[in-house]
Amino acid sequence: MKQAMALAFAAAMALSLAGCGEPASASQSVSQPASVSQPESASQPASASQPESAPVSVPAPTGESYFDANGIPVLDEPSNFEVHAIAYDMEDSTIQRPVSAKGTAHAVVADSEKEGYKKVILYVSVTCSGFEYNEQGGLDENLSYHSGFYDLYTGRALPTRSTTDDTTYDYTTTVEVDGVSYDLYYSKDVRWHWESPDGVEVFRFCDQTITFEVPKAYDGLVYCATDKVSYDRSTYSEEIDESEYYAMDLLNDESVAADTTVFFRFGTDIPA
Repeated sequence: MKQAMALAFAAAMALSLAGCGEPASASQSVSQPASVSQPESASQPASASQPESAPVSVPAPTGESYFDANGIPVLDEPSNFEVHAIAYDMEDSTIQRPVSAKGTAHAVVADSEKEGYKKVILYVSVTCSGFEYNEQGGLDENLSYHSGFYDLYTGRALPTRSTTDDTTYDYTTTVEVDGVSYDLYYSKDVRWHWESPDGVEVFRFCDQTITFEVPKAYDGLVYCATDKVSYDRSTYSEEIDESEYYAMDLLNDESVAADTTVFFRFGTDIPA
């Protein structure tokens, strides 16, 4: 089965982990004590604008998925999960440790204003534990949680950007499966905060709201919660990485625990 993906971007300020080809990470940087960390002027979630020139209707993708062909388990729907994020020292990023990252996820599928399209909204909330305040009442570590999106049929990663603190961005991309093109629009909103219920242990939260506009028949969206064992801060880049990157590339990366990385499908329903 011949499979390819053509990519077109609508985000002028997009970031990626270029150089290593990893899926994007969401990071929280902290420098002063606070019970809830919010930037002074957080941007609002992007509106769900539409792909400019998409066909009204396209057939559903067919054939064996990349994940089945490579023996990669994929859950059929959003699920709770537990992986690891990487906490690293603010002054020396080589001083790092894995921390528990427990996530919850659910998706909503609805009609789109664009004829022949559906709107898929995925909500992911990740809680990272194992932090303590320093003597000044702040935190000494930054935190990196890695996630990404893949096409079920080609196995190729949908390009995303790395984010620091609260961020909203969007772009468009085209997935091609067996000669059929599926135009996808994508918007991601990331919010961070932290809390300490007992005044000792600090919990850090990453809330992701991801909105896709996809053809109604397209059912190939896959979310990945990456179980990281290390993080190379030098790989961070503010350039879009347009190289091809597939799920097996991720699982063969020595910084990733392949057996415990989680993939699940979402947005497979067709609205009435």
